[in-house]
Amino acid sequence: MSINRRDWLKTAFLGSAALTLSPLEFYAKETPNFNLLKKDNETIRLCFNENPFGTSPKALEAMQNSLRFSSLYDFKFADILSEKLAEINQTKKENLLVSAGSSFLLELITKYVSINKGHFIIPDPSFTIFEPIAEFLGMSKSVIPLNDKKKIDLEKMKNSIQKDTKLIYICNPNNPTGDLLSRQEIENFIKSIPDNIIVLVDEAYIEFTTQKSLSDLVDVYKNLIITRTFSKLYGFAGARLGYAIGNPKLIVELKKLQSWSGAEISVVTMAGAIAGIDDKEFINKVLDNNQKVKDFTISEFNKREIKTIPSSANFIYFSLENYKGDYFKKLKDAKILGGKTYEQKGKWTRISLGTMEQMQKYFEMIS
Repeated sequence: MSINRRDWLKTAFLGSAALTLSPLEFYAKETPNFNLLKKDNETIRLCFNENPFGTSPKALEAMQNSLRFSSLYDFKFADILSEKLAEINQTKKENLLVSAGSSFLLELITKYVSINKGHFIIPDPSFTIFEPIAEFLGMSKSVIPLNDKKKIDLEKMKNSIQKDTKLIYICNPNNPTGDLLSRQEIENFIKSIPDNIIVLVDEAYIEFTTQKSLSDLVDVYKNLIITRTFSKLYGFAGARLGYAIGNPKLIVELKKLQSWSGAEISVVTMAGAIAGIDDKEFINKVLDNNQKVKDFTISEFNKREIKTIPSSANFIYFSLENYKGDYFKKLKDAKILGGKTYEQKGKWTRISLGTMEQMQKYFEMIS
């Protein structure tokens, strides 16, 4: 894809700034009772899939110690972080693009594929935070509903490809459903489509599974790019850190749309991430507790005959179809922020997994 950037950059960046709401504000405003409860210190947040156990103690200590470097452009942290990310993903630094959160990378990739306009394909529901930007920049889209098992329908996505299709987005595990496609399913899909179409696989929740990332395939399939985040497992939602893994040529192209790649990440965040990666005790605590809370949550839903689907993430997708009462009013009265209704048919919604104590309170209040 050739880049004629001078005029396009002006339009693209001014255009995204002109959107009336930031993506987070957009999702927050769609969350029932958000504006009423967002400033209440007693509110239990079970709506954004944040880490209920906070941030790694070792990461916090490193972040505090790094404050003295706040006046410096400290390239040392950036180099160390890139090396660690390359190591844990079994790839090279040339395959990496680090940024302040994976949402920024989804936006950057969207801007890249929209340079000459075109068409993109997304599943629904999913974490399509970049969708308004793509449409603003003149791209058309195909929205593919999940299949009857609430799985991303790869076959229908394939059948929706047009001559000008530039991007296909796959969130795996999918948000908000938590469903996980196997590596083989995705690899077979990539093999079956033209290699000029970028396949963007969002692996924000892959650490909550035992499935290996697709990161080892980015040099095999030049059109594959993966995004990862520190917001979930590592508890960096507010600190902001994410990264993309792709073929070096594609990474270089994406960097051309940045005045200074990675400059938006603070030395404090980088120092915390370096320490957080090595805090295996904290990581194991989060994963162990997430599984225990997930088992408890599904069990409690089953007791109430509330339909759920299996989750490979830190949230549960469930149906309010058989629920008696005003679910969202009960959440409001209990000062709990839950998800919105994602699918009207079946009244499917999502709840993030909190601590065991938080989930016990949740079930007490909705009973």
